[in-house]
Amino acid sequence: MAKFFLRTQKQEGTATLYITIQKRVPKVSLRFVSTGIEVDIQTWNRVNRNIQSWSRYTATKEGEELQRKMSLVIQTVDSLFNEGLIGGNEDKDVIEDALRDISTVEAHRIKSELQQIRKAEEERRRQSIVHFYEYFMEGITNGTIRHGDGKRYKEGTIYGWKTFGVLLHEYCPDGATFNDITKAFADGFHRFLEDKGFMLLTVNNNICHFKRLCNLAAEEGINSNAVSLKVWKKRTAKAEDKRAEIYLTDVELDALYNMKLDSHQSAIRDVFFIGYLSGQRFSDYSDYSIDNFKKTEKGIDVIGLIQKKTGNYVEVPIWDVRLTEIARKYAYVFPKLTNLQLNHGIRDIMKALSESVPSLREKFTTALSLPERKAELLYQRLCDKKASGAKWEDLSEKRAYFRLKKYATEHNGKPLWERNSIGQVVRPKYELVSSHTARRSSITNLYKTGLLSYKEMMSISGHKDEKVFEEYIKVGVTEQAERVGEKLIKAKEIPMKKAE
Repeated sequence: MAKFFLRTQKQEGTATLYITIQKRVPKVSLRFVSTGIEVDIQTWNRVNRNIQSWSRYTATKEGEELQRKMSLVIQTVDSLFNEGLIGGNEDKDVIEDALRDISTVEAHRIKSELQQIRKAEEERRRQSIVHFYEYFMEGITNGTIRHGDGKRYKEGTIYGWKTFGVLLHEYCPDGATFNDITKAFADGFHRFLEDKGFMLLTVNNNICHFKRLCNLAAEEGINSNAVSLKVWKKRTAKAEDKRAEIYLTDVELDALYNMKLDSHQSAIRDVFFIGYLSGQRFSDYSDYSIDNFKKTEKGIDVIGLIQKKTGNYVEVPIWDVRLTEIARKYAYVFPKLTNLQLNHGIRDIMKALSESVPSLREKFTTALSLPERKAELLYQRLCDKKASGAKWEDLSEKRAYFRLKKYATEHNGKPLWERNSIGQVVRPKYELVSSHTARRSSITNLYKTGLLSYKEMMSISGHKDEKVFEEYIKVGVTEQAERVGEKLIKAKEIPMKKAE
């Protein structure tokens, strides 16, 4: 018979568990045999008050494990007696050595189990979608992860991944791995983005980021789920899903250039014109200096730059004297504007110009951005509140109502923006002008001259993909039909050679 007890005066901490062993044949009476089992003193004293406390304790995972160890001690002692290895009290060392071996084996077992658990947790953490994203983000930010050609990721690209990461963290459940990605998972992400009110182009962009993340993880041996590489599908954007992408004609641009403006508005117009006459992105044309203006060996004036988005080096021939005029006006120290400042400023200028240039008042169907849709929903709610006679919550709510009402009145709002007979938002051309309109206008007007091939125009814009480049050419259906018609008519005027 064996009895377990503690042999310590301490009230806290841990202590070794001892047993007493009483046996008639052979006659053995040992009072203090160390089991090698360490227990929490307070827990042991609490659960041994009565049989009910012990039963409740052994029903827990911790108590079950301790009871298993105590049973192993009893089994070991019984085996020693049965095998005749103990003849009396003088064999106490044999018992303690055997129990010490058990303790060692148990320690190894527990260590091994913990290692296996940690290994499984590490493997799951390694396969975690969020964990891999964070590893990838750190790598592209500090340069340890690069493109296949060894080039570092550009700031704009890193910003895009960072924006995607905010949505990824919000959508992915805790501990989700690449193995959890199914078609339902991908469809859910699509709905998650749509529910946030993002335009389809933004939704597709984030879908592409998720697909790319899965492929990158597969390349590094983290993702072995083949399904995750196939379920990300972009959806075709229809005209009503996109913001209208307009361009300015030569007539509109000439009127803009000759417009009388104050010094502040003149700076906005000039920066926009620099973008138009160089055909580059805002991130590039807003940062020109005298170092960008060069002359080739043949005496051609060019703007040379490394595009921030792509890292491509391009040289843009200066084909319009107005670019040189603007550069000299500022002594090649150009005004510094943010994208927001340019967007707001150029729209105000174009609105004023529309009074003398009717084409700028032409209406285009367009999708609303997320902030615009939120503003319209807010105005609708405030209109309903006003109609019900309810009081404003505070002064800011009242001000928001009258500010939006003024805007709606100016824009024939229904409820905030004008709409056509089938409910599509229509907006005047001058409201759709942005910093990127400069680049789009440059490419489209170059195309309309018919002087340059796609390859030559792409050498200016810096595009590598012809399909992407074509999206910048915004010639309308009627305008394109007129161009084709003029070419066919002209071709008929050329006498055909008679077959000999």
